[in-house]
Amino acid sequence: MSFDQAAVHAAVGLNADLRDRWRREWCLLMELAVWGDLRSSQIGLSGKLHKRVLEFGERLRSYGNDRSWIPHPREQIKNALSTSLQTRESLEKVSEIAEQFNDGADLAALRTVWKAISSALMADIVAREGLLVQLLNQQYQEEV
Repeated sequence: MSFDQAAVHAAVGLNADLRDRWRREWCLLMELAVWGDLRSSQIGLSGKLHKRVLEFGERLRSYGNDRSWIPHPREQIKNALSTSLQTRESLEKVSEIAEQFNDGADLAALRTVWKAISSALMADIVAREGLLVQLLNQQYQEEV
């Protein structure tokens, strides 16, 4: 059985406008993480936040990457699923650290930006993973 190329492209591809929006929001998040007035009683928490937000940006970029260079549709789907899981993990790590800040002039802005990007991204991840799993399941059902 072969995959429906349009369905695969729709499931593994990311809308350019959405990718650009998330890039802008991530840049704002990174600016707040590095330059923002954020305070915590934990020593080293700011450095952890910088590292996790940078890692999140890398995962976000991978999540939105074009996968057309991958020759087989099944591999495109598996790559998209793997990247999705990595992005989920990165979201959780940033959330854990961001919640530990308790003061600072930019704390409210950081939380607002983080809530916007993380909730929209998580909704996309859940929907996309559903499509990807459905595509793989269709192929297995037709092989039986």
